Amino acid sequence: MRRILLKNAKENMVLAKDIYSEDGKVLVASGQKLTNNMIKRLKDFGVYDIYIVDDNIDIVEIEDVITKEIKEEAFKVVNTAFSAEYINTQEITPEIKVLVSKIISQLLEQKEVILNLCDIRTVGNYTLFHSLNTTIFSLLVGIKLNYDYDKLLSLGMGTLLHDIGKVKIPRNILNKRGPLQEKEYEMIKMHTIMGYDILNSEYKFDQHVSEIALYHHERLDGSGYPFGKTRDEIPQTAKIVAVVDVFDALVSDREFRKRLKPHMAIEYLLNSCSTHFDSYIVSKFVTFISLFQVGTPVILNTREKGIVVHNNPRFPSRPIVRIFYDSEGRKLPYKKDIDLALNFHYYIVDVLEDIEL
Repeated sequence: MRRILLKNAKENMVLAKDIYSEDGKVLVASGQKLTNNMIKRLKDFGVYDIYIVDDNIDIVEIEDVITKEIKEEAFKVVNTAFSAEYINTQEITPEIKVLVSKIISQLLEQKEVILNLCDIRTVGNYTLFHSLNTTIFSLLVGIKLNYDYDKLLSLGMGTLLHDIGKVKIPRNILNKRGPLQEKEYEMIKMHTIMGYDILNSEYKFDQHVSEIALYHHERLDGSGYPFGKTRDEIPQTAKIVAVVDVFDALVSDREFRKRLKPHMAIEYLLNSCSTHFDSYIVSKFVTFISLFQVGTPVILNTREKGIVVHNNPRFPSRPIVRIFYDSEGRKLPYKKDIDLALNFHYYIVDVLEDIEL
């Protein structure tokens, strides 16, 4: 299995990962052979790259940290919670609690987690995946911080709904491609206060859950919003969500920009420690993020080119790379795997968009 640009996809290639639609349903299922019409349709939906089955890469599947069933349940819950007609009721609150409990249980069952960020999604379903991804990220940080079950539950529920206030922001402002006018930006910043009001007054969550929506855009140096709170005034749970929220936004395709590569997003977080983000929280977060996703083509410092075939949980920046081209650009006639965790004179210098095999 390897990741390729959709523009390089060819008819009869076999899809290796499900592609999800805007409403969180499977748009094209793994195992299907691509057709020219299917490729065109995916382009129209804003899909940038896909995973395909490749006999050169003996990776059958990248395991998710939660089951497909829970993922689909999460999409239904988020769709409902973010529907304007459900605000002013508490019907969804028990479902949210049950869902987050299931996610916590699955995460606690796993000894070592390394996240590959391998879901393929259309541009239009950002809210669904962002809500779920940030929930998983924040809960993993909470587990690293030895949170008890009740605190994990509050953290998970608050993270799942941290952007709930955006349901009251006009979509043409949220998805605007060009620069925001000052009034538009001020309106977007209000989603934190609106979110707090919805969670606290409408959905009847307690303060520990609701304050995550209120404070997740605050920054340690006081440069955030809505109140310009500083380091000790911001709850730790909101500091966690600040980190995971920015990371997932950076590595996601949006209507107005292309995503950053994971290692570049991590570099941004590390460079922003102490001013924007809590360095201790960032240090916990980076331990389970795959900087170089399985199936991703890369180039090494030796100028050799290959594909990441396995991640080392204890060394996220040093995966196992299968080399296909030598330093002179010649294709190798044999299999050559380099474990970067065992060979420190090798390192990845860049992620390639694609590689011909």
